[in-house]
Amino acid sequence: MKKTLIAAAVVAAGVAGYYFLKPSSATQLDFPELAYIPADTVLMSAQLTPLDIVSYLKSLGLSPEMYLNPEMNEVYSQLAAESSSAGKFGIALLQNYLQALSEPESFVQKTGIAAQTRSLTYMVGAAPVIRFELADEAAFWAMFEQAATNSGLASEQQNLNGHNFRSYSLDEQLAGAQLLVSVERGWGTIALHHSALSESHRAESLALQQPASNLLNSGKLQAMVKQYQLKADGIGYLSTEQLAQALTTTDGNQLARDLQLTFSEGLPEALQVWHTPACQADMAMLSKTWPGLVMDAELVEQAPGKLHMRSKMLFPTTSQIALEGLQGLQGFIPASLNGGLPDSMFYMGLGAEISQLTPAVSKLWAGMTDLSVSCEPLVAVQQQMKAQNPLMMLAMAGMAANGLQGLSVTINDFSLDPATGQPNQADALLTLSADNPQALLTNAQATLPPLAGITLPAAGEEVSVAELFPPVAMLGLDVRLQATDKHLLLYVGEKAKTQAATIAKEPLSKNGLFSFGMDYQQFFSAMAKMSELSGQPLPAELESMLKTNMQMGMSFAIDRHGIVINSDAKVGE
Repeated sequence: MKKTLIAAAVVAAGVAGYYFLKPSSATQLDFPELAYIPADTVLMSAQLTPLDIVSYLKSLGLSPEMYLNPEMNEVYSQLAAESSSAGKFGIALLQNYLQALSEPESFVQKTGIAAQTRSLTYMVGAAPVIRFELADEAAFWAMFEQAATNSGLASEQQNLNGHNFRSYSLDEQLAGAQLLVSVERGWGTIALHHSALSESHRAESLALQQPASNLLNSGKLQAMVKQYQLKADGIGYLSTEQLAQALTTTDGNQLARDLQLTFSEGLPEALQVWHTPACQADMAMLSKTWPGLVMDAELVEQAPGKLHMRSKMLFPTTSQIALEGLQGLQGFIPASLNGGLPDSMFYMGLGAEISQLTPAVSKLWAGMTDLSVSCEPLVAVQQQMKAQNPLMMLAMAGMAANGLQGLSVTINDFSLDPATGQPNQADALLTLSADNPQALLTNAQATLPPLAGITLPAAGEEVSVAELFPPVAMLGLDVRLQATDKHLLLYVGEKAKTQAATIAKEPLSKNGLFSFGMDYQQFFSAMAKMSELSGQPLPAELESMLKTNMQMGMSFAIDRHGIVINSDAKVGE
């Protein structure tokens, strides 16, 4: 469990790091390299202002053990021993890059990637492409050649329209597969390609040739930014329209044409059904209703040793029925715990108006099961959904917690007694928000007899929980209970008392589904103390996380466009 938490924290830090950007400029969407991204790409992620990756890595303070510890190296060694030279090449390349990440001072020297770099990730048909701005072209080439030498994989120098590039054969892993590497105009380009694709396709994948319709001349990004109010420092999307074209046609886009090359003996029967007029029409309708995913990023503040960034991930829909159903799922989350930077070690909020779950899900379910479709696979899915209606289960849940609109947990501090392993000091807050807290307690007392003797305090007053519920006295903590007309507040500690007073004044509103926040340094310091009490040695990767001065908050909600995930992260003092 401990290692899982550490791994999750590292991933979260990495995601936040991806969005560390410099201040935006008015010309971002006119960036020339966007002309090399086809307008029909299925997915795209563009960092349009330089990412100061070296500064970010230094701010995290992560040691090499976080990236390459003995356990990870053993896994890599086992994988390499069982792999072909192509597999060994991929593992060696990954290890080289992770080693560079663990040593920010030598990152540029080891990778050739600029300390402050822009980057692009996208698809040219079926070919994934990754591009970085470079500071040292020789070092960039050396990173690949070192991996090839260590794995025994030969590279081939090739020329296309006067431009040199290198090809690494991955034929042992997948027949005809190639990793292409090129350096042009100060950019390093890496593309996973196939020998069956044309020279023109290869030229586009290596950013040597601009597609006729691309993201610079199509106006697609400009329209997306305007429609969804996106920040243009970093922007990305996944297009269901292009996926639908690839699934239902043979030549609707470049991905569809590329896929046909894999079917030398004709389209498999399982895919033929998707190429019917009915499926083409239905999938076009669905992709218009659910366009996919859009992302953005914004730098709030940058100073030496201090980074603050925000980002958004949006799953939009044009279905008013879906929006109404999704909005009905929301409940109340306290404003101070709804995705902002934490003023505590940890917080979590869950918003759900229980009494509205059944009608909200019923509306969503009806919207999906009653949707008029004639595509055979989609009709089959509808039939399966109708046979597995979840409304009865939700109705039972609604009866058990009728009136509940949200709950939250905040942990400011805690410590354990070395002798007993039980909490001997704590500062924490638990809130329950409901239309009628007294009715909620009455329902709980009917199912949990130990709660039968509890009487809520008068509004604005607080009472000792140990007096109401004696088992709490065994903890030795002065836990207090306060009630208002909309909130039950259970807290211990002075900071939690102040936080409870703020939340107690908040009116209920449908403002979110889920929120989470954590102060990395505080959280992992507490984990270190727990590790010491258990008598276990402190893992090297945990020691490294103790140096990570980072706060992060995240929230899930429904806005007027669809499902939105907002994140807020701050690194450094």
